[in-house]
Amino acid sequence: MKHLRWSLLALLIHLAVFYNIERLDFGRQSIIDIQSFVYVLGLLALVSIIFIPTLWRLHVSAPLSLWLGVYIICRVTFFNDRPLLGGIDTYLTITELAALSLLIVLTHNVARDLHDFEEAVKNITFADVSRRVQKLEDASENIQLELIRSRRHHYPLTIMLVEPDAKSIRAILHRTVQEVQQAMIARYVITSLARVISKQLRRTDMVLDQHERGRFIIISPDTSASNSDILAQRIKAAAAEQLGVIVSCGVASFPDEALTFEELVHQAETSLQSSDNALSKLPVYTPNEVNQR
Repeated sequence: MKHLRWSLLALLIHLAVFYNIERLDFGRQSIIDIQSFVYVLGLLALVSIIFIPTLWRLHVSAPLSLWLGVYIICRVTFFNDRPLLGGIDTYLTITELAALSLLIVLTHNVARDLHDFEEAVKNITFADVSRRVQKLEDASENIQLELIRSRRHHYPLTIMLVEPDAKSIRAILHRTVQEVQQAMIARYVITSLARVISKQLRRTDMVLDQHERGRFIIISPDTSASNSDILAQRIKAAAAEQLGVIVSCGVASFPDEALTFEELVHQAETSLQSSDNALSKLPVYTPNEVNQR
C-alpha cells in the first residue's frame, strides 16, 4: 500500500510539471515550447497503460517502445513544422522524449501497483474459505464421482444455485466504498457469502465457486429436493442477518429432474429465474427460527 501511495504521488508530481513546464520561465521568457500533440500523446499513453492489461503486464520497455515510436512517427509526418535535430530543436526533442518516457515509466509502475493491491485484497478476503470453496473448473472429477455414486447406490443428489441480489448489494455499500472498483466490491460480497454458506453446510456437501457468474453451486449428496428447502432457508436467513444481502436459490434433483451435472445446473437455473419459484415465495426466517423449524 505504501508503494502504491508513493507511485501515485510521483505520477501526479510529474503530470503537474509536464503540463505546466512552459510556464516555468523564472523571470524570463521560457525557451521550452513543447508541441501540443505531445500532451495529447502523453494522456493517451497514460490511459492505455492503465486500462489495457497487456501494456502493464509486459516489461516497461514494451510501452516505452510503442509510444516513443508513435511520437517519432508523428514528428516526422504530421507535426514536422520544425526539425527533430539541429540547434535548439535538439534540446526540445530531447525534452519531449524525456518527459514522455518518464510519464510512461511512472504510469507503468502505478498500473502494476494497482494490480498487486487488488490481488492482495482478493487473497486476504478469500483466504479462510478457499479450502472449502472450490473452483467449478477444478471440481469436475469430484462431481462425476458423486454422480456415479448416486447412480450406483440409487442415492438422491441435489444441485442448488445461490447468488446475491444486485440491488441488495448496492443498498449495503457505504457511500465512500461505492467509489471502489465495482468488481472488487462484488467479489468482497461474494467472498463474505461463501463464509456464510460454508457455516450452514454438512461436511459431505460441496461448494463450487462459479466466479464468472457471481454465484455458488452447492452439491448435496444423499439429499432430496424436499430436504433442500430447509438448507435454502438457512442460507437466506444467515445472508440476510449477517450481510444484509438477499440471495435467491434454485434447486434441481438427481435423478428426478436431470441425469447429468450440466442438466442439473440448467434445471436449477430455470428454478432460480422462474417467477413462481416456490423457494422465493417462502418467508425468510432468522437462523434461530430456521433451526427451531
